[in-house]
Amino acid sequence: MAIAHRHDDLEFNVAEVDLDYLIDGRPFRIPAGRLAVFWAARPHQFVSDTSGEAITWLTVPLDRFLGWGLPRRFVEHMLEGGVGLVDARGLLALDARAPGWHAELGGDDDERRTATLEIEAFTRRAARATSADGGASAAASAIRPDVAAMAAWISEHAHEDVRVDDIARQAHLHPQYAMTVFRAALGITMGEYLAQCRIGRAQHLLLTSDLPVPAVGFAAGFRSQSQFYARFRERCGEPPAAYRRRLGAAAR
Repeated sequence: MAIAHRHDDLEFNVAEVDLDYLIDGRPFRIPAGRLAVFWAARPHQFVSDTSGEAITWLTVPLDRFLGWGLPRRFVEHMLEGGVGLVDARGLLALDARAPGWHAELGGDDDERRTATLEIEAFTRRAARATSADGGASAAASAIRPDVAAMAAWISEHAHEDVRVDDIARQAHLHPQYAMTVFRAALGITMGEYLAQCRIGRAQHLLLTSDLPVPAVGFAAGFRSQSQFYARFRERCGEPPAAYRRRLGAAAR
């Protein structure tokens, strides 16, 4: 994860070392040996050096996640941008279970079905444990404070008219220098980060509100409907209305 990015899945990960993340403009530290889970539609990336460290990931497509009828509290926590943390031991030891699933998902129909059922059971256990744990998380310290401040401000104000000068002001930097350090730290421009935040906000509103689709685009920060539809299709693979029809009912 060299750059801030997003994808429409539930993401689990665990490592034997602390992982410093920036998720939707907020810094998080995932302690060693803890299983983290969040909705990866929000822009996210590692902000600490993980070279040479073993990290285990599991991504569950959103339609699967929503179709499993998981506890409502957990679903809402994920769609609201929460990060859940649980002990990665026993039946939640992702690093021990993932290699077998990976092999079976590349096998025949029966092997894929077996792996899928086990992943559903794993997710259900994680959902129960996350609810009991409260989704606690600790702030990370590896990212530059000025970049963290700018990313957080972009995320919080993505629905507004955002200018580079406004972003740079949060870190008390010259706009040109602010753009340089932001891209160096997160691997993408401020404009792309803003677009990712707006798409994530639009997805959340499509799944959890009854706002008409054009109003969703406006509420997410897009001032042009044509731009909203083009950006959404480009990043989500389908128009906003189709996305809502496919996933909205299961999200409520």
